[in-house]
Amino acid sequence: MNYSLSNMLGRSNGGGPVISGTAFPGETLTSTRTGQWYADSNAISGQTGSTYVVLLSDIGKVITQTGSNALTIWHPDDIAGVVRFWSSLSNVLTSITPDVPAANGDSVRRWSGIISGTQTDQSDGTKQPIYRSTGQSGNPSLEFDGSNDNIGAGSSDLLKNAELGYLFVGCRDITPTAGLTNHVAVTIENGTTSARINIATRNSSNQFIVASQRIDGGATTSVVGGANNSNYNVHTAECFWASNIFNYRINGSQVGTTNFGGGGNTSNSNSNGVNIGSSRGLFNFFPGHITVVCVANASLTATERSQLERYIGLFGNLNIPLV
Repeated sequence: MNYSLSNMLGRSNGGGPVISGTAFPGETLTSTRTGQWYADSNAISGQTGSTYVVLLSDIGKVITQTGSNALTIWHPDDIAGVVRFWSSLSNVLTSITPDVPAANGDSVRRWSGIISGTQTDQSDGTKQPIYRSTGQSGNPSLEFDGSNDNIGAGSSDLLKNAELGYLFVGCRDITPTAGLTNHVAVTIENGTTSARINIATRNSSNQFIVASQRIDGGATTSVVGGANNSNYNVHTAECFWASNIFNYRINGSQVGTTNFGGGGNTSNSNSNGVNIGSSRGLFNFFPGHITVVCVANASLTATERSQLERYIGLFGNLNIPLV
């Protein structure tokens, strides 16, 4: 399915209404008639006009009117390279066994991904982030205290013997020049004592920075993204290890690049885990709001990358263009 900005026109269905538009969150769908709009056959409350603005929560849903053609909204699972996707809109639990969805102000015991269902957990109630139903521009977020909050997943082979890897994070640092010296939003660990990829919203010079260690126990390579701030931003670390290229993107634009001092795949070892809200070893805690964490381990086209960055940006009302 093509999710470019060109309209995806529907065909007439026995004289019924025809819906057209870009089937992507934030875009406006237009019908040739007024009438009730449906998402997966469920009536959408208050939507009875001739237009419908696609919601962030509509990903993967089929949008129709009675007797109309159907448009299926983009979903990150449409991109083959995406292997993990945690969204603050889904699967945020305040307790388990039984599972209880988090309400505003609740602590977060578990956050499960919408791709693969991978669970991140924090069993220690003193270290759990807080679910904020409107924490980021009216959209949900997980709020981390910058002191000890952290939620994570265990060992995985996501970036084992990998040619490349991507890490996308939507977040807002609320104290970008205070607190701990380093604010690490997300870390994908390697098999030893460092990070295969991490994204930080503060270093000792109050800069955005991404880092990667290609070989377990080897040198760590960093790319600085300029002076940090307290805005909501979409951070993208592009690690092309085999090609010896390391790019840093913020809000859809490349802000820095370097090389790893030699190309090749990552070590043939599992990562020791994924940490959300801190660096490896549970320090360098992040103070602020996180909405989305996405991991990809296969090459993305420029269009696919822009789809991910735009979608994550919409949580903070950013207008990152589709390519």
